[in-house]
Amino acid sequence: MAAVRPEITQVLAVPAAFTKEIPPDFEDSNGHMNVAHYFRLHGEAMWQQHRALGYGGSGRFGMFAMEQHVAYYREVLVGHEVSVHVCDLGRTDKVMRGISYLVNRTVGEVASSFEFLTMNVDRLSRRPAEFEAGVAAALDESIARARSLGFGPEYGVLELRPTTARVRN
Repeated sequence: MAAVRPEITQVLAVPAAFTKEIPPDFEDSNGHMNVAHYFRLHGEAMWQQHRALGYGGSGRFGMFAMEQHVAYYREVLVGHEVSVHVCDLGRTDKVMRGISYLVNRTVGEVASSFEFLTMNVDRLSRRPAEFEAGVAAALDESIARARSLGFGPEYGVLELRPTTARVRN
């Protein structure tokens, strides 16, 4: 299934998690930003988004990565200004799905997307756990905001799925 790719105007309607100028140490031997830094910037934005929704910290629950899909559309060069915009797309009682977009503000293009499935885990039992009520409500509001901007399940290629898997033996 091919993912719907948004126009830059649609992505820019989503508040940026942050804006950053790409430093020289992000450059690789091809003369553009190394793929590891795309991943890093998307990951930072995802965590900022979910901390703002009341998730994380030193509490009992943690988010474990289940699956990720990164797509690269355009290169980013040292000195370019980028921003990262995160949309929560859906959730079950234990799993959330979202996508973030890295926008190259210097040239006015969506440079990449990072789709993710994460699982809420009880750190004591090391098993999947339901989201706490406050976090679930905040996620539902975030999903509704993304939908109001036109982002829905058709964005990205991953699918929400239930989990009963044990995290470790």
